[in-house]
Amino acid sequence: MRKQSFRGNVFVANLPNGFTDEDLAQTFDSFGLVIGALLARDSKTGTPKNHGLVDIAPQKAADAAIAAMNGTVIGGSQIEVRRADPAMSITVPGAPPRAHVERHELRPPARTRAVVVEHRSLRPRF
Repeated sequence: MRKQSFRGNVFVANLPNGFTDEDLAQTFDSFGLVIGALLARDSKTGTPKNHGLVDIAPQKAADAAIAAMNGTVIGGSQIEVRRADPAMSITVPGAPPRAHVERHELRPPARTRAVVVEHRSLRPRF
């Protein structure tokens, strides 16, 4: 099963501890349509990290949000807001975790033997 990932057009860093996905969405709601907002999470504990992605439409609204919010202080933390790199993505919570797959053969490989097949024509040769 393929992991689900979230891509946004705005990257936000240095968010205060305790910030939630909903807080992130509400912070940018006044700039345009917030399609989604997601904080990065620790892969082992699921604890939210202090950075995330927001997907804001249209792109003009995202640019306005970046200009207005970069350097803003939220909860005692001065946040950094910039355009997200198109390759950035965050794994969606609840998506299956990356599993370590060990490959074991259940039985030894089948032995093969060469078989020579001779093709004889039934038509007489002239």
